[in-house]
Amino acid sequence: MATLQRIRNRAGLLVAVIIGMAIFAFVLQDLLSGGQTAFSRSKFEFAEINGNSVQYEEYLIRVDKLAEYYRLRIGQTSLDEQTMESIREQTWQDMVREFVTLDEYKELGISVGTDELMDMVQGRNPHPIIASLFADPQTGIINRTFLVQFIRTMNDDPSGAQKTIWLYLENEILKDRAFSKYNNLISKGLYVTELEAGNNAMENGKRTDISYVLRRYTSISDSAISYTDNDLQKYYKNNETEFQQEASRDIEYVVYEVVASQEDDNAAKEWIDRMHSELTSIEDPISLVGMESDQPFDNINYSNGNLPEVINDFMFSSDVGAVYGPYQDESSYHLARLVEINYLPDSVRARHILLQVDQSTDPGLLLALADSLQEVLQNGGSWDLLASQYGTDGTATLGGDLGWFQEGQMVKPFSDTCFYDKSSDVKQVQTQFGVHVVQVTGKSGNIKKVKVAYLSRNIEPSSETYREFYSQAVKFAGMNNNYEKFSDGVTAENPNLRYASDLTENQKTITGLDNPRPLIRWAFEAELHDVTSEIFEFGNNYIVAALSGVREKGIAPLDQVRAQVELEVKKEKKAEKIVAELESTLNTVGDIETLSLEIGVPVQQANNISFNSVSLPGAGIEPRVLAAAAVLPSEELSQPIEGNIGVYVLTVTNVTEDENQDIPGTRTRMTTLRESQANFEAYNALREAADITDNRTKFF
Repeated sequence: MATLQRIRNRAGLLVAVIIGMAIFAFVLQDLLSGGQTAFSRSKFEFAEINGNSVQYEEYLIRVDKLAEYYRLRIGQTSLDEQTMESIREQTWQDMVREFVTLDEYKELGISVGTDELMDMVQGRNPHPIIASLFADPQTGIINRTFLVQFIRTMNDDPSGAQKTIWLYLENEILKDRAFSKYNNLISKGLYVTELEAGNNAMENGKRTDISYVLRRYTSISDSAISYTDNDLQKYYKNNETEFQQEASRDIEYVVYEVVASQEDDNAAKEWIDRMHSELTSIEDPISLVGMESDQPFDNINYSNGNLPEVINDFMFSSDVGAVYGPYQDESSYHLARLVEINYLPDSVRARHILLQVDQSTDPGLLLALADSLQEVLQNGGSWDLLASQYGTDGTATLGGDLGWFQEGQMVKPFSDTCFYDKSSDVKQVQTQFGVHVVQVTGKSGNIKKVKVAYLSRNIEPSSETYREFYSQAVKFAGMNNNYEKFSDGVTAENPNLRYASDLTENQKTITGLDNPRPLIRWAFEAELHDVTSEIFEFGNNYIVAALSGVREKGIAPLDQVRAQVELEVKKEKKAEKIVAELESTLNTVGDIETLSLEIGVPVQQANNISFNSVSLPGAGIEPRVLAAAAVLPSEELSQPIEGNIGVYVLTVTNVTEDENQDIPGTRTRMTTLRESQANFEAYNALREAADITDNRTKFF
């Protein structure tokens, strides 16, 4: 019994020790994993907006959702890089707006309820998105039966596309409504007093004519003035805000552009020579072109004079099956075989209504609208009316008229419908531009046309050629791995050196380079005068770069803007000299003409100057002079006024005032202007006040 108790006691102690160690291990693991999690979150933090951390994964999820909407909207399975870049930017702007306005909405109690959403969708005054999607093409009035049916049946779509599009549109409606409420709160809080309106009406109604003399700064040579480094320091310190700058970089880079060698040219020529007999004898030349040619089959009938000059006469004087070549253009070798001779209209005339897809358009609704338009037009509806109401291209104001065009001038589906369809019925054609409701209104007489199959081989750099140019780039980078050697290497070898200045952190393009984001990211990660340790490859170019200039965000240092400061200090010194001369002369003259004679510059006139004038006739942007003209008493000489291009003395020669001031109208216009400005400026003020850390450049 005692032994059993001892075991129990020891077991209890052992269990306590084990539990204690387990708890310690658990806490330690939590601390370690917590630290790793914090590090991981920091590493993948895409942005911080108004105190809200945005992780890269969260951003990608939003991008994917928006991209899915775009794919469903335009009916494509993939999106090009330009569209994806637009989607990424739109997602970023949406996230910024969401987090910038979130706290403001909460504080002001702004929200959009379910009943309110229902009213915007099915109520008497539906949201513009709903109004544009479900309007009857004949009346422009919302087809509520169609709308209700669409909502009820969207869950029956097995692909889920209909519901995805609807939920996106619904979310856009909610965001727009909340933002409208916020803007309305701001704009309705603005007020224009009667005194403000009266002053504005008086200022706008007053017109002044002036005479002035201008002594330009360029009339004094730089050698006639002097300044010290203290003058530069003083000007710089007093005008620091003028030298605010964003972060930017300058790079110098050597380009090794890969071009085809003579061996590559010979290889292309040998291949085209070998293929001559096969193209001549094969029964299906179009299939051969599809499998072997570097250029796709051109399925267009060409009229005489529209083929390349080198083969035109041959093709129009030969029988089907004849082969011409090989022949060479700038970048390819070709064989050409005549595959068809047809007699078709030289040109046709057509009219259409183009329904384009945008981000608020459901493809299903667009096709339904096209069906309705087709039916109405087939039954005698007005092309002029419907094209002006629904057309989205330049023909909308012309009744949809496209004029006369030849085969191949329009995109292929549209061209084929116009040239090969025998009827003049109203039809539908889908192209990359949208859905066309089209009708052929005229055809010219039939003429001889030919269809040609081209077997082509491009003269392109081989793998060996690429390796040769890469080796040259590697050699240059290895031998010139610091800025001094880089500069010496450029001087000694005279390679293709280019410059890119003022690159910004989010910039995505450099002229002449395909997708150079990696190079721009390197420029912001490197130190001044670093040289790339890796060879960048952009399209057919290998790049070795050096970072030649660095400017950080904030106030530019004096050394960086010294030339600009020197120009301004010189202008100040010249202004002081001119002002002193003019003040001395003004003590002895009483009118502008005498002053003109004394200082040797002509009198100039400027008429109809108002308080809202932007520029001074004969001089340019001179706000100080314009302000003085608005308040200077008539026939009185002003004191010297320092302007942008020189020093002025002026006198008012005539003043006219509008006696019929429309103060209520002025007040209404001022209120409308302030309210419209508030819609833009209120959000910008919130955004500027928000603390936004943008880390996008680390990921893209």
